[in-house]
Amino acid sequence: MSDSTETNTDVLLTNGWDRIAYNVLRGLAKQNLAVAFGTDYNKGKGLYSKYVNKKFTHHNFNSHPANFIDDTIKAVKKFSPDVYIPTGEDILVVSKNISRFTELGIKVPIASYDTLIKLDNKSIAIQIARQNGLPVPATIIPLAINEIESFIAEHGHRVIFKKNVSSSAKGVYYLREAFQKQSVEEFLKKHQLRFGEFQLQKVVNGTGYGVSLLMNNGELRALFTHKRLRERIVTGGPSTLRMSTGNSMLEDHAVKLLSSVKFHGVAMVEFKYNEETGASWFLEVNPRFWGSVGLAVQAGVNFPYLLYKMAVDGDIPVQTQYKKDLKIKWLRGDISAVINDVFASKNPFHFFRLFEKCDGFDDFYKDDPLPFFAMVYLMTRRVVRKTFG
Repeated sequence: MSDSTETNTDVLLTNGWDRIAYNVLRGLAKQNLAVAFGTDYNKGKGLYSKYVNKKFTHHNFNSHPANFIDDTIKAVKKFSPDVYIPTGEDILVVSKNISRFTELGIKVPIASYDTLIKLDNKSIAIQIARQNGLPVPATIIPLAINEIESFIAEHGHRVIFKKNVSSSAKGVYYLREAFQKQSVEEFLKKHQLRFGEFQLQKVVNGTGYGVSLLMNNGELRALFTHKRLRERIVTGGPSTLRMSTGNSMLEDHAVKLLSSVKFHGVAMVEFKYNEETGASWFLEVNPRFWGSVGLAVQAGVNFPYLLYKMAVDGDIPVQTQYKKDLKIKWLRGDISAVINDVFASKNPFHFFRLFEKCDGFDDFYKDDPLPFFAMVYLMTRRVVRKTFG
């Protein structure tokens, strides 16, 4: 990377592997902003988009955090953007090193490291939710086998183990077998669940809802709610088909939670909502961009652009209006979800769910098709390398 400065760049993005970063890119570029797009050495789908203005490579933020920060600083100096937006879990590394960016005069609209760490930890987030009066499922952080034993005796076998720090469906496990002390010990060992590092939670009956927000130091600036219609894994995980909707109760809960920690930036708060009884439960917070951000953008709440505008202008008007009942599918993920469902249900007719009508996709766009096929190739290459070395 040369030290010469390239001007006319509005925004710099990093961690551009997946559809999240790609939809952030689209949201910005559709507003005629010039975007410098960064990926690690595994590349990423957004790298092949016609909407990328400049490209650069950085180290992986997880395996080489110091090198990742150095590479990103070099990119900032080279492209001289007004705003830098980390698009995923790289936000934690960036927030920890935020002074290196702010001293360069670039705006990075994210929450403090302390706030992000608290919200990213499921057990701490549950405690914050409780303190603010949000309904939560029965939950404990067990420190011994007998505490698990007592919890199951009280709540039954429909319980879920969640690692305090994990994303998507990783680190989430259901206890299926009949409870015996030895079997649970083996269960903990199998999934590398160490006492104090996971929570045990009662499974609640409801539909998954997500309330997405843009906050300006604890004040609401944009809001969007979606309902999960299908998930990649039968027992949970990322949604593959979802619909824009509204739910004032859940939205009030989400705003109250993020306001309590003076949150700054974008986040998505997850809930379970029983549509028959009206009961709801807070589950967790994603204190960064989320998997279904493409649905929000297509429904009319362009979180990437609004985040950029808030960073540049200091504040923006509140936006809470958007198109309801818009169904958007994660195409590649939905194929996997339907196949999983066919095997789990042993009903081959469920395969036809692949052809259910939707209003669009968040990983395949007719105006920019190459990134979708690039992602298929990149995922196949990753699997082959992992399998055959």
